[in-house]
Amino acid sequence: MPIDPEKLAKLQKGSAKKVGGSRIKAKKVIKEQDDSKLIETLGKLKATKIQNVTEANFFKEDGKVLHFKRVGIQGANEHNTFAFTGYPQEVDVTKLIPDILPQLGAENLEILSQLAKQIQAGKAPQINQDGTLDEEIPDLTEGQKFDEVE
Repeated sequence: MPIDPEKLAKLQKGSAKKVGGSRIKAKKVIKEQDDSKLIETLGKLKATKIQNVTEANFFKEDGKVLHFKRVGIQGANEHNTFAFTGYPQEVDVTKLIPDILPQLGAENLEILSQLAKQIQAGKAPQINQDGTLDEEIPDLTEGQKFDEVE
């Protein structure tokens, strides 16, 4: 009995999703962004809406700032969890300095002066995680230990 290769390929393709006589249904892929999991998790943490916050700024390592003009904030203090909602704009830090200066304290003035010097020199400012600016890193030479370099 001759076998038609086209019919055989069609049968193999059609039976690929059959298991034990019943067909496996393909799962629907939902591609829309849904915040229901976030809302559910914040509800479990008993997050409350924080009032009277008009804007928020997140400073990135490359000198850019994520600036939220209108921001909604929910927070759970006991879990140290906060959710910021809104539409951020990526802005250069130099454009926001006049708005940020009144909000900063005296301890940050030294960092700002170093930041201004770097901007005037044409370098991209680099800020460490502890809030200090990167200083030049000395080069190691042969025979010298890391701890001895200052």
